[in-house]
Amino acid sequence: MISGVLLIAANATAQSSSAAPKGKAEAPLNLKDAKGLPQGLWMSSIPGRMGEDAYTIFGHYDHGRKYGLWYKVSPDGTPMSIENYRNNTLDGEVKYFEDGQLTCVGHYRGLNPDNLYDTVVVVDAETGLEGLRSISSERGSQRHGMWRYYDTETGRLVKEEEYQVDDLLYRKEFPLSKADSLFYAKRNEKLPHKVSQKYQPPANKQFNYTY
Repeated sequence: MISGVLLIAANATAQSSSAAPKGKAEAPLNLKDAKGLPQGLWMSSIPGRMGEDAYTIFGHYDHGRKYGLWYKVSPDGTPMSIENYRNNTLDGEVKYFEDGQLTCVGHYRGLNPDNLYDTVVVVDAETGLEGLRSISSERGSQRHGMWRYYDTETGRLVKEEEYQVDDLLYRKEFPLSKADSLFYAKRNEKLPHKVSQKYQPPANKQFNYTY
């Protein structure tokens, strides 16, 4: 999944910075429809400013509205976020990364901007019965469903929360047990950047010197 994202980012960056080779058709980017609205695949590179890192975003527009998957990557292609859009609002699963490592998976419910109000199915926390709730579309996207947070070094689940139209219903934290702590400490010691890279010659070429 991520490798495919990086390939798309690399191809899109190459297309935006140089002409396509002769005889090869260049995939169209950053087009507009008859009304001047963004249409199709768009990519934008945002320079770093005021302490914020530079990044590139790309995804699809449908007559000026974001739809489907939108990716945010660092200048070297490291994933920063993967978000789902519908009607130009966040809707569905989202993933967020720190230094390329997954840190959060959550879910949004996008409200329809074409109507003043949108109707959302909700579940009564006490009775478990489903019902409908009318919500002002001005609220945009609401956290709706499960959100899980992960330790970026170990990949371990550290917290989960459940929301219903932005209301927190449930929260649970998963503290690190002593056994788990020892396990991850030993595993981290074996990671490539933790292991000494001191060169050792082959056994048949090692010499002992005595003085």
